[in-house]
Amino acid sequence: MTRVALLAFLAACSGAAASTSQPTRDDEPRPTAFAVDVHGHGRPVIFIPGLGCPGSVWRDIAAHFDDEHYETHVLTLAGFAGQPRIDSPLAKTTRDELARYIRVHHLEHPIVIGHSFGGFIAYWLAADEPELVGPTIVVDAGAAIGDDREALAAEAVQVRDMWSKASDDQFRDQVRMIFGSMAQNRDRLAPFLDDIARSDRAAIGDAIYELYTTDVRPELPKIHAAVLAVLADGSEQAQFRTHASKVPKHRVVVVPNAGHFVMLDDPDHFEAAVDGFLAAEL
Repeated sequence: MTRVALLAFLAACSGAAASTSQPTRDDEPRPTAFAVDVHGHGRPVIFIPGLGCPGSVWRDIAAHFDDEHYETHVLTLAGFAGQPRIDSPLAKTTRDELARYIRVHHLEHPIVIGHSFGGFIAYWLAADEPELVGPTIVVDAGAAIGDDREALAAEAVQVRDMWSKASDDQFRDQVRMIFGSMAQNRDRLAPFLDDIARSDRAAIGDAIYELYTTDVRPELPKIHAAVLAVLADGSEQAQFRTHASKVPKHRVVVVPNAGHFVMLDDPDHFEAAVDGFLAAEL
């Protein structure tokens, strides 16, 4: 996998827009790895964001889940889009705290949707907590990066430093160049780039390092939930298909002519794939 392809996988994002914050009792530990907004009533749907992005990236797709039948829980991860960063590993901490969040708020087998970095976390959560989550949708993401662990360890340090040690100008330029190239419909992506550029550069670097050095593939056969992998029509498709095939109950849909931001490039095709999957699983 080329460095450009690796960065493309790592840097995309998800999240969703919502209107109210989930209440938390004073005796409940508050999540440190994410902020969450909640909207609607009914079957819970959790949107896990990807690297750097604001929840508003998922605004239109979250709105597709009507308020009368679904309750959307939209996460924004620590260190991204203006949120304060944390020192602990972000993906692992999100996985652990999200499992606790689901239990504390009595969310019955929530639908989990994650894009790229969020998709990696969705795989990890479903494998680590197979009885906890419901149908899981992974958008253009895998459960690991590459196979040569020694080479990846060296690459992880290099790419982490590229982000965490960037100057202000370099960081903004990297966001616009790398993130900006990930959608075929760049006009739909452009409004979110300023929020991505508000991310903590060390948080992005650390999250990338964690992805490079974490391999969830051996855990995928443990997943009990049905998984839908919605993939871009790109170079990572074969690898992501292979990862999805390790899940006992899985389906793969490729959206033609879509870039990594599948849901922005072709929301109609994306929504149809999600609707068909959920109609069969709920």
